[in-house]
Amino acid sequence: MKKIAYLTWGCASQITSFQDYAKHLDDMIHLRELETYDLSRYAAVVVPDGMDSGAIRRYAAQLNAYVRGGGFLIVFACKKLHEWIDVVDLKWRDVDTKDWLWWTKPNPYIEIHQPEPKHPLSEVIPVADMAWHWFGAFDLHPAARSALNLDDDSGSLLLDFPSLEGGGRLMVSTLDPHVHNGERFMPACRRFLQAFYPWLNRELGIERDKPGFVVTYLQCFPNSGEWMPEGLADAFAQVGGTLALCPQYQLSADHLAGTDILYIPHIHDQFFLRSIQSLLLEFLARGGHMVICSEPAIPWLPFLGAFQSVPPRPFTNIKVRVRNDPFGFFRNMDAEFDGWQGIFGQYARGWSRTPEGAIWLTDVGSREDPKPADWLWQYPTDTGKGGMVFMHNGDNMVRYPDHGAHKHCLVRDICAALMANSGAMINRF
Repeated sequence: MKKIAYLTWGCASQITSFQDYAKHLDDMIHLRELETYDLSRYAAVVVPDGMDSGAIRRYAAQLNAYVRGGGFLIVFACKKLHEWIDVVDLKWRDVDTKDWLWWTKPNPYIEIHQPEPKHPLSEVIPVADMAWHWFGAFDLHPAARSALNLDDDSGSLLLDFPSLEGGGRLMVSTLDPHVHNGERFMPACRRFLQAFYPWLNRELGIERDKPGFVVTYLQCFPNSGEWMPEGLADAFAQVGGTLALCPQYQLSADHLAGTDILYIPHIHDQFFLRSIQSLLLEFLARGGHMVICSEPAIPWLPFLGAFQSVPPRPFTNIKVRVRNDPFGFFRNMDAEFDGWQGIFGQYARGWSRTPEGAIWLTDVGSREDPKPADWLWQYPTDTGKGGMVFMHNGDNMVRYPDHGAHKHCLVRDICAALMANSGAMINRF
């Protein structure tokens, strides 16, 4: 598969911007380690704005060679770029925004436009999403297409050299969207990147949506009718998923290598799961997801807290209510989904503490003092590509609902939604 590399010298805005758009990117490379990478493995290399311009200049030969070898190099707002890029002759002009407060004026105007014929990037990024300010301009070049010009067409803020000798491509810009996106400042910068990275993937012919996914169901209690859950395989098949069964004591790295989501039913060996904690954490770190049905008695994973029950009286305390459902996990569930065979309290009778950054999904307990029966959390990694954990503090969710048109669909909908949001950090912005 084609990949996109993203360089960073380690500043927060660059790291945060990578995390924001990690779903559209592959490897984040620390600039000080660049020489250890074979850039020919990448279809594109992005140099975001905010780069240490002196430090990156030390890697000029490697980056120019990458373009000469057929690579696509994209550089945003890098000071003195024209002095070290030698695959083309860039002429830089020291001209900045005339009025940095243009957007505060009664009739706001910023002196840029998208020239004709418009660059394909202009089809997905309107000029309003390219407009905040800039740092210099490049002279127009006969080998380049410009996506954004000064209003008098005397220079460009975004040049694309699509067909260089050796098959390489160079795109340079004096815009700085990553810095402001990472600093949560200037909404136009966020909109720019939200459109730019999907466009870049399409331009490279990269298709990131997996056509199917594999859910490994951990078989934990042989005496239960849930050893081979009825209807689950058929439900997954409806959304392109495949069910794999694995006895818990046989779970291995090989099993997890072919797994997108690990499903752990309610009755399991917590001492054993703690003994393979490193295996499970490695799975999460590389982007695998987990759906856990558990009432933890010990912290068999480091982010799990002890299960705590809610007072069972009044009876309404154990009626579970959807609180926040950003991914549509419960979209097919009616208000009585938690009543297995009509008995409330079976789905969940308590809660566990949520890790920092978790999304509280459902309530259990009194209206005055609700607790999280279900929560969603993402395993923290530098890249933001860690897998998600759907934590259910209760019984095996394959039971719910046990009636109606969407029987067997709760677990299916949870897994499908996790896959639809793979590679993207939760709780962003």
